[in-house]
Order: sequence, then C-alpha cells, then structure tokens
Amino acid sequence: MTRKRILIRHVLFWLIFISYELAYLIITSGINASFAHLVIYYFLNIGLFYFNSNVILDYAFFKSSRPYLLSILLILGEIVLYLTLKFGLDILLSTHYSSFIEGVKSTKTYLYANIYRGIYFIGLSIAYWSMAYMLRFKERNHQMETEQLKTIARTLELENKYMSVENAYLQNQISPHLLFNSLNFIYNAVYKKSAEAGNSVMRLADLMRYSLVSADDTRTVLLSQEVKQLENLIALCRMRFNDQFYLRFKKTGKLATAHIIPLVLITLVENMMKHGDLGEKKTPALIKLELQENRLSFETRNKKRNTSLYPKGGLGLKNIEKRLTNYYKDRYTLHARDIEDLFFVTLNIEL
Repeated sequence: MTRKRILIRHVLFWLIFISYELAYLIITSGINASFAHLVIYYFLNIGLFYFNSNVILDYAFFKSSRPYLLSILLILGEIVLYLTLKFGLDILLSTHYSSFIEGVKSTKTYLYANIYRGIYFIGLSIAYWSMAYMLRFKERNHQMETEQLKTIARTLELENKYMSVENAYLQNQISPHLLFNSLNFIYNAVYKKSAEAGNSVMRLADLMRYSLVSADDTRTVLLSQEVKQLENLIALCRMRFNDQFYLRFKKTGKLATAHIIPLVLITLVENMMKHGDLGEKKTPALIKLELQENRLSFETRNKKRNTSLYPKGGLGLKNIEKRLTNYYKDRYTLHARDIEDLFFVTLNIEL
C-alpha cells in the first residue's frame, strides 16, 4: 500500500472519529469550546496517539530486551507529559485564569477527566499498533512462505534438469559403446582380408574413444597420449592419400611427464589437413613439437590449398583459443600467419 493511500485512510478515520465525538457532545451536553480550541486539543490528543504507537511502543518492543516493563514505564511518563501539556494549554486558552486555577484546586474531576482522556487515546494507539504489527507479521510470513515456495520450485527445477542431463549423459555413454562394438566387429571382418585396413579401423576407434573420454575441459591428459592420437590421425590420413601425402613430424622432450588439455594439438593438425595442401613433395607439411621444462612449443606449417572442400569459417582456431583462455588464462600465445603461399600456426604454453 502506498503512503498516499495510508495517509488518506488515516485522515478519513480521524474525521469520522471527531465527527462522532462532537455529535455525541452536542446531543448530550452541548459544546462550550470554540473551533480553534477544539483544533488545538484534538491536535494534542492525535499527537499523543501517534507518539505512543510510533515512538514509545516501537522503541520498547523492537529496541529493548525487556519490552513489557519498559513500555509500562514509558507510558506512565507519557501520561505525565500529556497532563503537563494539557494543563499548560488550558491555562493559555482560559479567559478567566484565576477562576480556572481555583476550580482545578477545589476538584479532582479535572485531573481524573484528563487522565481518562489520555489513557483513552493511548489505548486506541495500542490497539492500532497491535493491529498494524499483526498485519506486518502476517505479510512477513507470507513473503517468507512465498520465498520458500520459490526456493522449493527452483530446487525441483534443478533436480529435473539434473535428471535430464544425467539421462542424456547415460544415453550418450551407451551410443559410443555401440559404435565401438561395431568398429571392433568391422575390424575383425576387415583384418582377415587386409591387415592395413584393419589397423586403420583400430586407429580410428582409438582416436574416437580418446576424443569422447577426454572431452572435459576441466581435466588434462599426458602430452604423450595426445601425441599418440596425433600419430593415429596422421597414419589415417597417410593411408587415405597413399603416396600423395607429405608430412614431417618432429618432436623433442620428455612427453610422458607433461600434461595438457586434450584435443588442442589434434584440432590444429586436423585443421591443417582439411585446409592445407599436403600433396606436394617439394613443400611438405611440417609439425614441430618441442618441450623444454614446462614450456611447450607447437608449430604447424603447410602450403595453402588453392581450392578447399571445406568452408573457411575460422571456428576451429576460435574454439581452441577459447579453451586455452579458460584453462591457461594468460599463460599461452596462439598465432596464425600467412607468408606467401604458406600458412603457419604457432602455439606456446606455460604448462
């Protein structure tokens, strides 16, 4: 609810309340006070109402460790302050000061009437504060229940997503097993007729198994494993192109001691075989891998093909660069450059 609507409701309440009291007085005993006097006295009483609810009760119950005792003491002090202010206003607004003082001294009615009036407005204030507190408490509980329901809904949604991902993962595990079993069957059938073709099937199965098992960017593999699959890829391409495949692969360093995120080197070489011309003996392609302590240097060089069967979108190098950035941050450099009819890719990594 907006502040404007709350203010309007409060104003309407006090207009109805004051109208009721004045109507009752007119019917029973009549009104002797002027309009200005009524405004001043009601201003005092309404001020007592809001001071009690917004200051006294809020402080006692929300900012103290003994709210009931403190609220009683503060209300007693509030009544004394109210009586003092009321007496001062009566003196200021009285046209016959001496007779007013004598009337006060000679009767207890004045004191009892003002105490009753103050307690009356304080009681109204306590009822208003209690109702407002109950409404705030109910609204807070409603908000908490709503947040709990939202949390439960989010948890159920996450559980459903997790189950979907897990089922998809299990299904994806079943599909490769079926594929590898089929490749083993093909290998047994082909090897009887051609040992070379059978070995190629096994190389392909080994390469595919490595690609599937090592697809997680959060893990690393031995550099020697990556190089082994790199050699499998080269052997498959060499068999495919037979005598029209010219490639040299140079490697140095203790490859079995270093680790690297998988499929990076394989992707660079596969990209070279797709878009490069590896069929000229005079300009053979070159793969050079060098490991010195924790620094890996990898370079590919190939002659550019005049026409390519594959689109040159550059996605291979971009994807590699993203993976390298995610894992190695600023500990790597990757550069691709053209020099006349040759294409070079250089990768340096601090492992």
